[in-house]
Amino acid sequence: MKHKKCCKSCERGLSLHLTNDILCKYHGVVTPDYVCFRYKESAASTASKDVSLKCIHCENFIVHIDSPNENVGRCKLFSERHFDGTSRNPCSKFSKKILIS
Repeated sequence: MKHKKCCKSCERGLSLHLTNDILCKYHGVVTPDYVCFRYKESAASTASKDVSLKCIHCENFIVHIDSPNENVGRCKLFSERHFDGTSRNPCSKFSKKILIS
């Protein structure tokens, strides 16, 4: 399956979850299927190739607060049971977690 070039999978774009649009570093707010000449494939789109990315790196992974292990949580898209996020590879809905410091 060939990967489609679009701002949704660009390294320079940030997902705006409220409207499902993409905030581009160069063009501002654009639609997810927009693509420009500055497209750069992100690490999230090559998640299946990168073995270092796990479920815990996904923005859909919710950490379980009551657990003594900080890696235990659940996926808000697929699972109601708790599991160790460092032991599973990411799924097709993987979206890299943005860390704000």
